[in-house]
Amino acid sequence: MNITVEYPSSLEARLTLNLLPDDYQPRVEKALKDLRKNIKMPGFRPGMVPAGLVLKNYGLSVLQEELSRLVNDQLMDYARTEGLDFFGQPLPVSGHNPFEKGLDFGLAYEFRYDLGLRPKIDIRSLDGQTFPKIQPVPTQAEMDETIDQWRTRFFEGAYPEKAEPGDRVFLRLTSGDAASGNEAPRKTVVLVALDEISSPVLKDALLGQGKGATGTLTVGDLFGEDRGAAAKAFKVDEAEAPEPGSTWSYEISNVFREGKAEMNEAFFAKVFGETMNEEEFLKRTEDLIKARWDQESEQLLRYRIMESFFGDHPMELPDAFLKRLIRSNEKSGDSTHHHHHDHDHSHDHDHSHDHDHSHDHDHDHSHDHNHQDPAQYEAFAKQLKKDLLIDVLLKQHEVRIEREAMLQEAEGRLFQQFSSYGISPEQIPLRRYAEEYLSKEQNESSVYYSLKYRSAEDILRSQIQAEIQETDYPTFKARLDEAFGSTAEG
Repeated sequence: MNITVEYPSSLEARLTLNLLPDDYQPRVEKALKDLRKNIKMPGFRPGMVPAGLVLKNYGLSVLQEELSRLVNDQLMDYARTEGLDFFGQPLPVSGHNPFEKGLDFGLAYEFRYDLGLRPKIDIRSLDGQTFPKIQPVPTQAEMDETIDQWRTRFFEGAYPEKAEPGDRVFLRLTSGDAASGNEAPRKTVVLVALDEISSPVLKDALLGQGKGATGTLTVGDLFGEDRGAAAKAFKVDEAEAPEPGSTWSYEISNVFREGKAEMNEAFFAKVFGETMNEEEFLKRTEDLIKARWDQESEQLLRYRIMESFFGDHPMELPDAFLKRLIRSNEKSGDSTHHHHHDHDHSHDHDHSHDHDHSHDHDHDHSHDHNHQDPAQYEAFAKQLKKDLLIDVLLKQHEVRIEREAMLQEAEGRLFQQFSSYGISPEQIPLRRYAEEYLSKEQNESSVYYSLKYRSAEDILRSQIQAEIQETDYPTFKARLDEAFGSTAEG
Protein backbone atom coordinates (compact mmCIF):
# COMPACT_ATOMS: atom_id res chain seq x y z
CA MET A 1 0.00 0.00 0.00
CA ASN A 2 1.33 3.42 -0.94
CA ILE A 3 -0.11 6.94 -0.46
CA THR A 4 1.35 10.04 -2.03
CA VAL A 5 0.16 13.64 -1.76
CA GLU A 6 0.40 16.61 -4.15
CA TYR A 7 -0.60 20.21 -3.51
CA PRO A 8 -2.13 21.83 -6.61
CA SER A 9 -2.52 24.99 -4.49
CA SER A 10 -2.16 26.07 -0.87
CA LEU A 11 -5.83 25.18 -0.31
CA GLU A 12 -5.93 21.86 -2.16
CA ALA A 13 -4.39 18.45 -1.61
CA ARG A 14 -4.58 15.45 -3.97
CA LEU A 15 -4.04 12.01 -2.44
CA THR A 16 -3.15 8.98 -4.54
CA LEU A 17 -3.62 5.57 -2.93
CA ASN A 18 -2.22 2.44 -4.64
CA LEU A 19 -3.62 -0.89 -3.42
CA LEU A 20 -2.14 -4.29 -4.17
CA PRO A 21 -4.03 -7.61 -3.66
CA ASP A 22 -2.15 -8.24 -0.41
CA ASP A 23 -3.53 -4.96 0.95
CA TYR A 24 -7.18 -5.79 0.53
CA GLN A 25 -7.35 -9.59 0.25
CA PRO A 26 -7.38 -10.33 4.04
CA ARG A 27 -10.27 -7.91 4.60
CA VAL A 28 -12.27 -9.39 1.74
CA GLU A 29 -11.73 -12.96 2.94
CA LYS A 30 -12.85 -12.04 6.47
CA ALA A 31 -15.92 -10.25 5.15
CA LEU A 32 -16.88 -13.29 3.04
CA LYS A 33 -16.46 -15.60 6.05
CA ASP A 34 -18.66 -13.36 8.17
CA LEU A 35 -21.21 -13.25 5.38
CA ARG A 36 -21.25 -17.03 5.06
CA LYS A 37 -22.03 -17.41 8.79
CA ASN A 38 -25.18 -15.32 8.51
CA ILE A 39 -26.40 -15.79 4.95
CA LYS A 40 -29.56 -17.77 4.21
CA MET A 41 -30.00 -19.69 0.96
CA PRO A 42 -32.73 -22.13 -0.03
CA GLY A 43 -31.55 -25.72 0.41
CA PHE A 44 -28.81 -24.95 2.91
CA ARG A 45 -28.79 -24.70 6.66
CA PRO A 46 -27.71 -21.34 8.12
CA GLY A 47 -23.92 -21.08 8.06
CA MET A 48 -23.54 -24.09 5.74
CA VAL A 49 -23.72 -22.40 2.34
CA PRO A 50 -20.62 -23.50 0.36
CA ALA A 51 -17.82 -20.91 0.31
CA GLY A 52 -17.59 -21.16 -3.46
CA LEU A 53 -21.28 -20.32 -3.87
CA VAL A 54 -20.95 -17.34 -1.57
CA LEU A 55 -17.90 -16.15 -3.52
CA LYS A 56 -19.70 -16.61 -6.85
CA ASN A 57 -22.84 -14.74 -5.82
CA TYR A 58 -21.43 -12.06 -3.55
CA GLY A 59 -17.68 -11.90 -4.11
CA LEU A 60 -17.47 -8.82 -6.33
CA SER A 61 -19.94 -6.77 -4.30
CA VAL A 62 -18.03 -7.62 -1.10
CA LEU A 63 -14.76 -6.74 -2.87
CA GLN A 64 -16.07 -3.34 -3.94
CA GLU A 65 -17.47 -2.60 -0.48
CA GLU A 66 -14.24 -3.55 1.29
CA LEU A 67 -12.16 -1.52 -1.17
CA SER A 68 -14.33 1.49 -0.41
CA ARG A 69 -13.95 1.01 3.35
CA LEU A 70 -10.22 0.45 3.11
CA VAL A 71 -9.71 3.54 0.96
CA ASN A 72 -11.78 5.69 3.33
CA ASP A 73 -9.94 4.39 6.41
CA GLN A 74 -6.50 4.84 4.88
CA LEU A 75 -7.18 8.32 3.52
CA MET A 76 -8.58 9.52 6.86
CA ASP A 77 -5.68 8.00 8.81
CA TYR A 78 -3.16 9.56 6.44
CA ALA A 79 -4.82 12.99 6.58
CA ARG A 80 -4.81 12.97 10.37
CA THR A 81 -1.25 11.69 10.61
CA GLU A 82 -0.03 14.38 8.22
CA GLY A 83 -2.04 17.07 9.99
CA LEU A 84 -4.15 17.96 6.97
CA ASP A 85 -6.95 20.28 8.15
CA PHE A 86 -9.65 19.77 5.56
CA PHE A 87 -13.31 20.43 4.83
CA GLY A 88 -15.87 17.69 4.74
CA GLN A 89 -14.71 14.46 3.18
CA PRO A 90 -12.31 13.57 0.33
CA LEU A 91 -13.88 13.65 -3.14
CA PRO A 92 -12.83 11.35 -6.03
CA VAL A 93 -10.77 13.17 -8.65
CA SER A 94 -13.03 14.03 -11.58
CA GLY A 95 -12.40 11.82 -14.62
CA HIS A 96 -10.28 9.24 -12.78
CA ASN A 97 -11.60 5.67 -12.81
CA PRO A 98 -9.92 3.32 -10.31
CA PHE A 99 -11.65 0.37 -12.00
CA GLU A 100 -10.40 1.13 -15.47
CA LYS A 101 -9.08 -2.46 -15.73
CA GLY A 102 -12.26 -3.86 -14.23
CA LEU A 103 -13.24 -5.14 -10.81
CA ASP A 104 -11.77 -8.47 -9.88
CA PHE A 105 -9.61 -10.23 -7.34
CA GLY A 106 -5.88 -10.06 -7.91
CA LEU A 107 -5.86 -6.62 -9.55
CA ALA A 108 -3.99 -3.52 -8.39
CA TYR A 109 -6.05 -0.35 -7.95
CA GLU A 110 -5.21 3.32 -7.89
CA PHE A 111 -7.56 5.73 -6.13
CA ARG A 112 -7.22 9.50 -6.37
CA TYR A 113 -9.03 11.93 -4.08
CA ASP A 114 -9.09 15.69 -3.68
CA LEU A 115 -9.16 17.48 -0.34
CA GLY A 116 -10.16 21.10 0.26
CA LEU A 117 -7.84 22.49 2.93
CA ARG A 118 -8.79 25.03 5.54
CA PRO A 119 -6.85 28.27 5.26
CA LYS A 120 -4.19 29.01 7.86
CA ILE A 121 -5.53 31.75 10.12
CA ASP A 122 -3.39 34.04 12.26
CA ILE A 123 -5.66 35.88 14.70
CA ARG A 124 -4.63 39.43 15.46
CA SER A 125 -5.70 40.80 18.83
CA LEU A 126 -7.76 43.97 19.15
CA ASP A 127 -5.98 44.88 22.39
CA GLY A 128 -5.66 48.63 22.76
CA GLN A 129 -7.96 49.55 19.86
CA THR A 130 -10.63 52.16 20.52
CA PHE A 131 -14.16 51.85 19.13
CA PRO A 132 -16.84 54.55 19.30
CA LYS A 133 -19.85 53.67 21.43
CA ILE A 134 -22.78 55.72 20.20
CA GLN A 135 -24.71 56.76 23.31
CA PRO A 136 -28.12 58.37 22.74
CA VAL A 137 -28.94 61.19 25.17
CA PRO A 138 -32.60 62.10 25.86
CA THR A 139 -33.87 65.48 24.71
CA GLN A 140 -35.95 67.72 26.97
CA ALA A 141 -39.11 66.52 25.18
CA GLU A 142 -38.21 62.87 25.86
CA MET A 143 -37.47 63.70 29.49
CA ASP A 144 -40.82 65.50 29.83
CA GLU A 145 -42.71 62.58 28.27
CA THR A 146 -41.23 60.10 30.75
CA ILE A 147 -41.83 62.38 33.74
CA ASP A 148 -45.43 63.06 32.62
CA GLN A 149 -46.08 59.31 32.55
CA TRP A 150 -44.78 59.03 36.12
CA ARG A 151 -46.83 62.04 37.27
CA THR A 152 -50.00 60.43 35.87
CA ARG A 153 -49.17 57.06 37.45
CA PHE A 154 -48.45 58.53 40.89
CA PHE A 155 -51.35 61.03 40.93
CA GLU A 156 -52.94 60.51 44.38
CA GLY A 157 -56.38 61.84 43.45
CA ALA A 158 -56.97 59.34 40.66
CA TYR A 159 -59.92 57.69 42.47
CA PRO A 160 -61.92 60.44 44.25
CA GLU A 161 -64.93 59.76 46.47
CA LYS A 162 -67.37 61.94 44.47
CA ALA A 163 -67.68 62.45 40.70
CA GLU A 164 -67.09 65.94 39.31
CA PRO A 165 -67.20 67.35 35.75
CA GLY A 166 -64.32 65.90 33.69
CA ASP A 167 -64.25 62.63 35.66
CA ARG A 168 -65.02 59.17 34.30
CA VAL A 169 -67.13 56.62 36.11
CA PHE A 170 -67.19 52.83 36.07
CA LEU A 171 -70.81 51.66 35.84
CA ARG A 172 -71.76 48.08 36.71
CA LEU A 173 -74.80 47.45 34.48
CA THR A 174 -77.49 44.78 34.78
CA SER A 175 -80.07 44.38 32.03
CA GLY A 176 -83.55 45.40 33.15
CA ASP A 177 -85.30 43.87 30.14
CA ALA A 178 -87.31 40.70 30.81
CA ALA A 179 -85.16 37.62 30.42
CA SER A 180 -86.63 34.77 28.38
CA GLY A 181 -87.04 31.45 30.16
CA ASN A 182 -84.30 30.71 32.68
CA GLU A 183 -81.75 32.98 30.99
CA ALA A 184 -79.76 35.01 33.54
CA PRO A 185 -79.83 38.84 33.32
CA ARG A 186 -77.06 40.30 31.18
CA LYS A 187 -74.29 42.04 33.18
CA THR A 188 -71.31 44.17 32.16
CA VAL A 189 -69.10 47.06 33.31
CA VAL A 190 -68.61 50.19 31.17
CA LEU A 191 -66.34 53.19 31.63
CA VAL A 192 -67.93 56.49 30.56
CA ALA A 193 -66.78 60.11 30.67
CA LEU A 194 -69.34 62.31 32.43
CA ASP A 195 -68.84 65.16 29.92
CA GLU A 196 -69.67 62.79 27.03
CA ILE A 197 -72.91 61.32 28.44
CA SER A 198 -75.75 62.01 26.00
CA SER A 199 -78.56 62.61 28.52
CA PRO A 200 -78.25 65.80 30.65
CA VAL A 201 -80.59 64.22 33.20
CA LEU A 202 -78.35 61.17 33.65
CA LYS A 203 -75.25 63.37 33.79
CA ASP A 204 -76.77 65.48 36.60
CA ALA A 205 -77.82 62.30 38.42
CA LEU A 206 -74.25 61.00 38.43
CA LEU A 207 -72.53 64.27 39.40
CA GLY A 208 -71.61 64.36 43.06
CA GLN A 209 -72.19 60.61 43.43
CA GLY A 210 -69.58 58.06 44.45
CA LYS A 211 -68.95 54.34 44.72
CA GLY A 212 -72.13 52.38 45.45
CA ALA A 213 -74.66 54.88 44.01
CA THR A 214 -77.42 53.17 42.01
CA GLY A 215 -80.15 54.02 39.49
CA THR A 216 -81.57 53.10 36.09
CA LEU A 217 -80.71 54.26 32.56
CA THR A 218 -81.09 53.41 28.90
CA VAL A 219 -78.22 52.80 26.50
CA GLY A 220 -79.46 55.89 24.65
CA ASP A 221 -78.96 57.95 27.82
CA LEU A 222 -75.27 57.07 27.64
CA PHE A 223 -74.52 57.11 23.90
CA GLY A 224 -77.59 58.49 22.11
CA GLU A 225 -77.98 56.81 18.73
CA ASP A 226 -74.23 56.11 18.36
CA ARG A 227 -74.24 52.30 18.01
CA GLY A 228 -70.45 52.30 17.44
CA ALA A 229 -69.77 53.96 20.80
CA ALA A 230 -72.16 51.55 22.53
CA ALA A 231 -70.50 48.53 20.88
CA LYS A 232 -67.06 49.75 21.99
CA ALA A 233 -68.20 50.32 25.59
CA PHE A 234 -69.95 46.94 25.78
CA LYS A 235 -66.98 45.24 24.00
CA VAL A 236 -69.14 43.64 21.29
CA ASP A 237 -69.54 43.92 17.54
CA GLU A 238 -71.72 46.82 16.41
CA ALA A 239 -74.43 44.42 15.21
CA GLU A 240 -74.61 42.94 18.73
CA ALA A 241 -74.72 46.29 20.55
CA PRO A 242 -77.80 46.77 22.78
CA GLU A 243 -80.61 48.94 21.42
CA PRO A 244 -80.65 52.63 22.54
CA GLY A 245 -83.98 52.05 24.26
CA SER A 246 -82.87 49.02 26.29
CA THR A 247 -83.14 49.56 30.06
CA TRP A 248 -80.37 48.79 32.56
CA SER A 249 -79.90 49.27 36.27
CA TYR A 250 -76.51 50.70 37.26
CA GLU A 251 -74.19 50.89 40.22
CA ILE A 252 -71.12 53.14 40.34
CA SER A 253 -68.21 50.80 41.04
CA ASN A 254 -65.54 53.52 40.98
CA VAL A 255 -64.74 57.10 39.91
CA PHE A 256 -61.58 57.90 37.94
CA ARG A 257 -60.01 61.34 37.67
CA GLU A 258 -57.05 62.17 35.46
CA GLY A 259 -54.40 64.42 36.90
CA LYS A 260 -50.69 64.79 37.50
CA ALA A 261 -48.69 64.55 40.69
CA GLU A 262 -46.95 67.72 41.84
CA MET A 263 -43.21 67.96 41.13
CA ASN A 264 -42.10 67.76 44.74
CA GLU A 265 -39.91 65.63 46.99
CA ALA A 266 -42.78 63.30 47.84
CA PHE A 267 -43.24 62.54 44.14
CA PHE A 268 -39.49 62.09 43.59
CA ALA A 269 -39.37 59.59 46.47
CA LYS A 270 -42.26 57.60 45.00
CA VAL A 271 -40.45 57.27 41.66
CA PHE A 272 -36.97 56.36 42.93
CA GLY A 273 -37.65 55.19 46.47
CA GLU A 274 -35.49 57.80 48.20
CA THR A 275 -35.53 61.47 49.06
CA MET A 276 -33.87 63.90 46.60
CA ASN A 277 -34.19 67.39 45.23
CA GLU A 278 -35.39 68.30 41.70
CA GLU A 279 -31.87 68.58 40.26
CA GLU A 280 -31.01 65.10 41.49
CA PHE A 281 -34.37 63.78 40.23
CA LEU A 282 -33.75 65.12 36.72
CA LYS A 283 -30.24 63.63 36.65
CA ARG A 284 -31.54 60.24 37.83
CA THR A 285 -34.27 60.37 35.17
CA GLU A 286 -31.75 61.10 32.42
CA ASP A 287 -29.50 58.27 33.61
CA LEU A 288 -32.43 55.86 33.71
CA ILE A 289 -33.45 56.65 30.13
CA LYS A 290 -29.82 56.30 29.02
CA ALA A 291 -29.64 52.90 30.75
CA ARG A 292 -32.74 51.74 28.88
CA TRP A 293 -31.03 52.62 25.61
CA ASP A 294 -27.64 51.26 26.61
CA GLN A 295 -28.54 47.70 25.58
CA GLU A 296 -29.04 48.88 22.00
CA SER A 297 -25.89 50.99 22.22
CA GLU A 298 -23.88 47.99 23.39
CA GLN A 299 -25.46 45.82 20.69
CA LEU A 300 -24.35 48.26 17.99
CA LEU A 301 -20.83 48.47 19.47
CA ARG A 302 -20.50 44.66 19.50
CA TYR A 303 -21.73 44.44 15.93
CA ARG A 304 -19.09 46.92 14.79
CA ILE A 305 -16.38 45.10 16.73
CA MET A 306 -17.27 41.80 15.08
CA GLU A 307 -17.48 43.34 11.61
CA SER A 308 -14.07 44.94 12.14
CA PHE A 309 -12.67 41.60 13.31
CA PHE A 310 -14.03 39.81 10.24
CA GLY A 311 -12.81 42.57 7.92
CA ASP A 312 -9.29 42.49 9.39
CA HIS A 313 -8.85 38.79 8.53
CA PRO A 314 -9.44 38.30 4.81
CA MET A 315 -8.98 34.74 3.58
CA GLU A 316 -9.33 32.54 0.53
CA LEU A 317 -11.32 29.31 0.39
CA PRO A 318 -11.03 26.29 -1.92
CA ASP A 319 -14.16 27.47 -3.72
CA ALA A 320 -14.16 24.92 -6.54
CA PHE A 321 -13.81 22.05 -4.06
CA LEU A 322 -16.53 23.41 -1.76
CA LYS A 323 -18.95 23.77 -4.65
CA ARG A 324 -18.27 20.14 -5.61
CA LEU A 325 -18.66 19.04 -1.98
CA ILE A 326 -22.01 20.80 -1.64
CA ARG A 327 -23.23 19.35 -4.92
CA SER A 328 -22.09 15.87 -3.83
CA ASN A 329 -23.93 16.15 -0.52
CA GLU A 330 -27.10 17.43 -2.19
CA LYS A 331 -27.06 14.48 -4.60
CA SER A 332 -26.54 12.02 -1.75
CA GLY A 333 -29.41 13.55 0.21
CA ASP A 334 -27.18 15.04 2.90
CA SER A 335 -28.96 17.87 4.65
CA THR A 336 -25.68 19.86 4.53
CA HIS A 337 -26.23 20.92 8.10
CA HIS A 338 -23.60 18.90 9.96
CA HIS A 339 -22.10 21.01 12.71
CA HIS A 340 -18.81 21.28 14.50
CA HIS A 341 -19.43 19.74 17.82
CA ASP A 342 -18.91 16.24 19.03
CA HIS A 343 -21.67 14.49 20.87
CA ASP A 344 -20.54 15.03 24.43
CA HIS A 345 -20.68 18.78 23.71
CA SER A 346 -17.33 19.54 25.25
CA HIS A 347 -16.49 21.17 21.90
CA ASP A 348 -12.75 21.26 21.93
CA HIS A 349 -12.76 22.30 18.24
CA ASP A 350 -10.37 19.54 17.20
CA HIS A 351 -12.94 18.66 14.59
CA SER A 352 -13.44 15.08 13.53
CA HIS A 353 -12.83 14.99 9.81
CA ASP A 354 -15.42 12.37 9.09
CA HIS A 355 -18.07 15.03 9.68
CA ASP A 356 -18.86 17.49 6.96
CA HIS A 357 -17.53 20.76 8.33
CA SER A 358 -18.07 22.66 5.13
CA HIS A 359 -21.62 23.33 6.20
CA ASP A 360 -20.99 24.96 9.56
CA HIS A 361 -22.00 28.31 8.09
CA ASP A 362 -25.69 28.20 8.70
CA HIS A 363 -26.93 30.70 11.36
CA ASP A 364 -30.37 29.20 11.72
CA HIS A 365 -29.51 25.82 10.17
CA SER A 366 -32.87 25.71 8.45
CA HIS A 367 -32.30 26.45 4.78
CA ASP A 368 -31.55 24.04 2.00
CA HIS A 369 -30.36 26.22 -0.88
CA ASN A 370 -28.93 25.20 -4.19
CA HIS A 371 -25.49 26.65 -3.55
CA GLN A 372 -24.58 26.49 -7.21
CA ASP A 373 -26.34 29.84 -7.49
CA PRO A 374 -23.42 32.32 -7.36
CA ALA A 375 -25.12 34.72 -4.95
CA GLN A 376 -26.06 31.92 -2.58
CA TYR A 377 -22.58 30.42 -2.68
CA GLU A 378 -21.12 33.85 -1.99
CA ALA A 379 -23.32 34.15 1.13
CA PHE A 380 -22.33 30.61 2.14
CA ALA A 381 -18.62 31.37 1.75
CA LYS A 382 -18.91 34.67 3.64
CA GLN A 383 -20.52 32.97 6.61
CA LEU A 384 -18.09 30.06 6.49
CA LYS A 385 -15.16 32.48 6.76
CA LYS A 386 -16.75 34.04 9.84
CA ASP A 387 -17.23 30.60 11.38
CA LEU A 388 -13.61 29.66 10.77
CA LEU A 389 -12.39 32.88 12.41
CA ILE A 390 -14.64 32.37 15.43
CA ASP A 391 -13.46 28.77 15.81
CA VAL A 392 -9.81 29.79 15.79
CA LEU A 393 -10.45 32.68 18.21
CA LEU A 394 -12.27 30.40 20.68
CA LYS A 395 -9.57 27.75 20.44
CA GLN A 396 -6.87 30.38 20.98
CA HIS A 397 -8.62 31.46 24.19
CA GLU A 398 -9.44 27.87 25.23
CA VAL A 399 -13.18 28.54 25.23
CA ARG A 400 -15.36 25.43 25.11
CA ILE A 401 -19.12 25.37 24.67
CA GLU A 402 -20.26 23.04 27.41
CA ARG A 403 -23.50 21.07 27.47
CA GLU A 404 -24.67 22.91 30.60
CA ALA A 405 -24.31 26.26 28.86
CA MET A 406 -26.41 24.97 25.94
CA LEU A 407 -29.13 23.80 28.32
CA GLN A 408 -29.19 27.18 30.07
CA GLU A 409 -29.43 28.98 26.73
CA ALA A 410 -32.32 26.72 25.71
CA GLU A 411 -34.02 27.38 29.05
CA GLY A 412 -33.70 31.13 28.45
CA ARG A 413 -35.36 30.82 25.05
CA LEU A 414 -38.19 28.71 26.45
CA PHE A 415 -38.63 31.09 29.43
CA GLN A 416 -39.23 33.99 27.03
CA GLN A 417 -41.56 31.90 24.90
CA PHE A 418 -43.70 30.78 27.84
CA SER A 419 -43.75 34.31 29.26
CA SER A 420 -44.98 35.74 25.94
CA TYR A 421 -47.93 33.34 26.09
CA GLY A 422 -48.79 34.43 29.62
CA ILE A 423 -47.64 31.12 31.12
CA SER A 424 -45.71 31.35 34.36
CA PRO A 425 -42.32 29.72 33.57
CA GLU A 426 -41.80 28.97 37.26
CA GLN A 427 -44.47 26.28 36.94
CA ILE A 428 -42.79 24.63 33.95
CA PRO A 429 -40.04 21.97 34.24
CA LEU A 430 -37.70 24.07 32.09
CA ARG A 431 -34.75 21.65 32.23
CA ARG A 432 -36.84 18.78 30.83
CA TYR A 433 -38.22 21.02 28.09
CA ALA A 434 -34.69 22.25 27.32
CA GLU A 435 -33.45 18.67 26.88
CA GLU A 436 -36.33 18.00 24.51
CA TYR A 437 -35.66 21.27 22.65
CA LEU A 438 -32.00 20.39 22.10
CA SER A 439 -32.88 16.90 20.89
CA LYS A 440 -33.83 18.51 17.56
CA GLU A 441 -30.69 19.06 15.50
CA GLN A 442 -31.88 22.39 14.13
CA ASN A 443 -32.40 23.79 17.65
CA GLU A 444 -29.15 22.30 18.95
CA SER A 445 -27.17 23.86 16.10
CA SER A 446 -28.86 27.22 16.55
CA VAL A 447 -28.13 27.29 20.29
CA TYR A 448 -24.55 26.15 19.74
CA TYR A 449 -23.89 28.82 17.14
CA SER A 450 -25.45 31.55 19.32
CA LEU A 451 -23.18 30.64 22.23
CA LYS A 452 -20.15 30.45 19.97
CA TYR A 453 -20.82 33.87 18.46
CA ARG A 454 -21.54 35.46 21.84
CA SER A 455 -18.35 33.97 23.30
CA ALA A 456 -16.35 35.51 20.45
CA GLU A 457 -18.07 38.85 21.06
CA ASP A 458 -17.17 38.68 24.75
CA ILE A 459 -13.50 38.01 24.00
CA LEU A 460 -13.19 40.90 21.54
CA ARG A 461 -15.29 43.26 23.70
CA SER A 462 -12.87 42.70 26.58
CA GLN A 463 -9.92 43.68 24.36
CA ILE A 464 -11.12 47.07 23.12
CA GLN A 465 -11.63 50.47 24.71
CA ALA A 466 -15.05 52.10 24.19
CA GLU A 467 -15.14 55.83 23.50
CA ILE A 468 -18.56 57.35 24.31
CA GLN A 469 -20.00 59.52 21.53
CA GLU A 470 -23.26 61.16 22.58
CA THR A 471 -26.04 61.84 20.08
CA ASP A 472 -29.83 62.15 19.97
CA TYR A 473 -31.92 58.99 19.74
CA PRO A 474 -33.22 59.49 16.14
CA THR A 475 -29.63 59.77 14.88
CA PHE A 476 -28.65 56.70 16.91
CA LYS A 477 -31.69 54.77 15.63
CA ALA A 478 -30.62 55.51 12.05
CA ARG A 479 -27.19 54.00 12.79
CA LEU A 480 -28.87 50.99 14.37
CA ASP A 481 -31.07 50.50 11.31
CA GLU A 482 -28.02 50.70 9.03
CA ALA A 483 -26.47 47.82 10.94
CA PHE A 484 -29.48 45.60 11.56
CA GLY A 485 -32.13 46.81 9.11
CA SER A 486 -35.18 48.96 9.71
CA THR A 487 -36.80 46.15 11.72
CA ALA A 488 -34.36 46.74 14.59
CA GLU A 489 -36.53 47.22 17.64
CA GLY A 490 -36.21 50.23 19.89
